[in-house]
Amino acid sequence: MSDAQIPPLMTEDEKRILEVYDRLEQLQLEIALLKAQGILSNDGPSEVSEEDISAATQELLKAKSLYLLRGNVIENVLITNPILRAVHGSSNATIVEQDLLPLVEKRDQLSITLTKLATQERSIQDELLRVETENALMARKNADLASRMLALADEANLQRKEDIEDPKLRNQLDELESEMKLSRQKWRIMKGTASATIAGSGVDWTRDSKLRDIVLDNDGD
Repeated sequence: MSDAQIPPLMTEDEKRILEVYDRLEQLQLEIALLKAQGILSNDGPSEVSEEDISAATQELLKAKSLYLLRGNVIENVLITNPILRAVHGSSNATIVEQDLLPLVEKRDQLSITLTKLATQERSIQDELLRVETENALMARKNADLASRMLALADEANLQRKEDIEDPKLRNQLDELESEMKLSRQKWRIMKGTASATIAGSGVDWTRDSKLRDIVLDNDGD
């Protein structure tokens, strides 16, 4: 069995580049700390106004943004070529770059999954909004029907429907009862559809009070 030499994970040049990059990051941090110490050590006014604090805060945010932007640009430059060589199977790809391929594929799969979950969440939110809108419309309609029934009951002097002799009034009561029954049936169908959609979507509806109410709420009518 031959003792074949195992190629290093990184070349010496790659190691030196990473070491220099790490050292550069450390030096930049040390420089920022030294500048901050120098500013703090300067003799300043005994009292600091709100404007001074606001200006210092803005300068800090600006410096932080520039620092993060520069770091992101450098990192993107460093990782772009290795990823391209790994994905396209370049003959110049190193062992480390070749090992990047399954990680890049896994990243892409996770991105696709995240996109699908975000789409499902948006669909559930749209369904929730539609159900809430329909619920409000049904509630107003039911309230109107109930008011009309009460008015008719007052006209009939609170008599039972069977005792009402006026055919027109009895027909109106029958129509209102049919409308209310149909309205309740539509609401049950709509709510059942929304409940099934939410429960079967894979979204963790148990952690959202609105979604949980839609799925678990039982219509007792």
